[in-house]
Amino acid sequence: MSLTQRFSLDVILRWLCLSLLSVSFATKSEVRPERLLLTTQPWRPYQYQENGEMKGPGIAQIKCVMKEMQQPYQITMTSWDRAQILIEVGEQHGFFLASKNGIRDKFADYSSSVMTQTWSWYSLSDSIDTQDPMFKKEVAVTALFGSNKWFWLQKQGYRVEKKPRRPTAMIELLLAGDVGAVLANDFVMEAAICELGVSHRAISKTRAKEKTLGVYFSKKFTKQYPRFLNEFNQAVAKCKEL
Repeated sequence: MSLTQRFSLDVILRWLCLSLLSVSFATKSEVRPERLLLTTQPWRPYQYQENGEMKGPGIAQIKCVMKEMQQPYQITMTSWDRAQILIEVGEQHGFFLASKNGIRDKFADYSSSVMTQTWSWYSLSDSIDTQDPMFKKEVAVTALFGSNKWFWLQKQGYRVEKKPRRPTAMIELLLAGDVGAVLANDFVMEAAICELGVSHRAISKTRAKEKTLGVYFSKKFTKQYPRFLNEFNQAVAKCKEL
């Protein structure tokens, strides 16, 4: 092989290496966003702000997952309905903690379960039978406005007449007689009852169902980063083992 041929071959090999390296860097950069943008609602005791710091088991779980993935992130707290709109229009990448439903499935992809929740009926009388067909027709009920529970009540044909935006507001509606029953998350409702200083004996509880809580990522985001959701779910599983 002549010197000219060797030089040409060396140039070609270097060019190929640089090209492959460029492709590798490009591929790597497409796997993850530089900063993951997450939004949520103040939802005691799962997630809330205190003295400028975000706290709660929901925040702790997300932090664990982000640490496991070594993923830079930013969490913004806003109202629940606005959080979902921000995902739908593409201004944020994901929202949490959320339960799965068909409306959200249209614009976002659901992660594996980060936590679980129990839905229960709360009322001022233990004589209310939530299984009675007349309960659905005659008793005014509500849930947190914009939540999966609120939309589920609407879809199932219950008499949903109020739009409370805070857990304590649901209890106040009960105490005022504006609604006969509230469908709520046990963990959230117990914290709200304690916050208002209401006696637990004054409020009856009937367990309704269990639901998972996870993170919804916009379909635009999961399309741009097709490996991300799987890596996120793997990190969730590891955090549950800790």
